[in-house]
Amino acid sequence: MSINETTFIYQDARGNITARIISDISETNEYLQGFCHTANDLRTFRKDRILEIIKNNDNIDSKLNHYISISPPPKAPPKSHHHLDVCFTGFKSDDKKRLIKIAEGKGLIIRSSVTRNLNFLCCGDNAGPKKIEKARAQNVIALNEEQFIHLTETGELPEY
Repeated sequence: MSINETTFIYQDARGNITARIISDISETNEYLQGFCHTANDLRTFRKDRILEIIKNNDNIDSKLNHYISISPPPKAPPKSHHHLDVCFTGFKSDDKKRLIKIAEGKGLIIRSSVTRNLNFLCCGDNAGPKKIEKARAQNVIALNEEQFIHLTETGELPEY
C-alpha cells in the first residue's frame, strides 16, 4: 500500500457493499476522490458511506463478507446543498448558463475560478487540464455534468 492509498469497505446508494482501494486521493469534509483500483477509473465516494477503513489488507475478504451479511440500510443523503461552491469549466456558453441556473436554484455558490473554498469543479468536454490539476491539488471534487445533476437532485455523487 502506498502512502497516498486507502482501502475501505463501502456501501453505495443502492446498498451494494464492496471493498475499495483508492490512490491519488483528494478529500473534502464529505467526499473522497481518487483512482479506484477496483473500477480502474477515477471515482468519488461519500465519506458517510464508508463502513470501515481497512488498515491491514489481510482480513479484507472476511470484513467484506461480515458487512454483506449484516447488510445495513443505505444512509440518507445530505439535507442541504447550502454553502457549497461550484465552478463550471469546459462547457459551451449555453450549457454553462443552464448549469449555473440549476446550481443557483439549489443554493450553490457559483465561482468563476478555482478558489480556496471551492467544493466542486464541474468539467465539460473542453475542460483545461491545468484547472483540473489545481482543483485536485486543493482537494476539490471533480464532476462531470451527469454527476453534477445527480448531486443537485439527490445530494450524493453517483458511482460510474
